[in-house]
Amino acid sequence: MRTIEDYRLIRRIKAGDPEAWEDLVNKYYNQIFSFCVRRCLGNRTVAADLTQDIFLKVIENIENYKFNGKFFNYLFTITVNVCNNYYNKKKLTPYELDEEVINVGSEIIVANLITQENKNQIQLALNALPAIQREALILKYYHDFKVKTIAKITKTSVPTSQSRIYQGLRKLKELLDREEFNND
Repeated sequence: MRTIEDYRLIRRIKAGDPEAWEDLVNKYYNQIFSFCVRRCLGNRTVAADLTQDIFLKVIENIENYKFNGKFFNYLFTITVNVCNNYYNKKKLTPYELDEEVINVGSEIIVANLITQENKNQIQLALNALPAIQREALILKYYHDFKVKTIAKITKTSVPTSQSRIYQGLRKLKELLDREEFNND
């Protein structure tokens, strides 16, 4: 279903329909931004800039886009490349993700705090991984890509992608088992 919708949107964009472009951005913005936040060690400002750059690249290249495979995979290939180019040019420093403002006073809020703390610990451990392993884990577990698709997006072989995921998970477990990540 997503492929047919994307096909129609891209045809409308190529025909000059500005609303189609807005629909496409609205459809994928949150997923791309979310990937960028995780890939850029939680820096939401950089992630917003990179997300904008990604959609600008799509605008620049949409006329050349051929309807081979899923547009979503094409979009994530651009996303990974833009993030990698940024990461290779700049040295990012890890820091905690922005915490959400939460009102105190209910069991739901306490559960949210615990969940957020766990997410922060996972994000900090994820930030400590080598970029290629972090990228593979984000694509696999935050965006539900299959290993074959991850290999295509990252321009590696399936065994290499599998290895990056396996090694990343192993290192992530080691990091989360350390005292500084374990509050017990």
